[in-house]
Amino acid sequence: MGKTKKEIQKDENLEKLKHSKNKTFFTALGHAIDGVIRAFKTERNLRIDYVIGLAVFLCSLFFDFTKTEFACICLTVGFVIFAEMINSAVEYIVDLVTDKYDDRAKAAKDIAAGGVLIASGVAVIVAYFLFVDKIHYATTHILESILSSKLHILATIIFAIILLAVILKGIFGKSDKFSEAYPSARVALAFALTTYSYIITREIFVVAITFLLSMIIAQIRVENTKVKPIYMIFSAVLGVLVVLIIYQIVLMKPEISTFLNNIIGGK
Repeated sequence: MGKTKKEIQKDENLEKLKHSKNKTFFTALGHAIDGVIRAFKTERNLRIDYVIGLAVFLCSLFFDFTKTEFACICLTVGFVIFAEMINSAVEYIVDLVTDKYDDRAKAAKDIAAGGVLIASGVAVIVAYFLFVDKIHYATTHILESILSSKLHILATIIFAIILLAVILKGIFGKSDKFSEAYPSARVALAFALTTYSYIITREIFVVAITFLLSMIIAQIRVENTKVKPIYMIFSAVLGVLVVLIIYQIVLMKPEISTFLNNIIGGK
């Protein structure tokens, strides 16, 4: 006796599921990136979290945070985004299991949403304790020691590029394989580090080596994903611009400090 249409469809879905399993580390990484971009693209609250996270990292440039304090910022931003993604995953699963009203389904969604609320509350508390004293101190000494640590600058550049890449992939990505959408975070980071190396060292040899490695990374990306080279150029420009903008903020710190002190002092 032949299979019914429903049974045939079930077998096809099972076959697709087998092919979607993670056979290698890079396959798993690609699926994970797809999940991050899909969540950003489909969840409005998550997009807000990314924008707020990016703003927090940029604001951290104006304060002399210790390594521990900066680690707290990274963990807090990541914790909120993680909680929001888990909440979205729970909603997808509940909607997949049932399309009717059920108190248990509602409880599952409410509990997941409550987790996001707790994460957001913790983030607010952490932000208060980290920023309130810094802001108070800034009323008289704002931006005096901004970005004295080059490691802080580098970490901010990396986080800014990753967040921008996720945001832009979510905006421009049109298929399920968001990890292959442009811009490429790897290419953007490579050219950002090339620019960073030139600003820090001013050594042509070092820059030439990092530029060559960046070009190799871009070439590999084009060959593996079959995207147009113009997208890699866009990614490279994004990385360079992020570095230049952040360093422009650093160079303008005396002017910004004077301006804000005049406003605070009522002059």
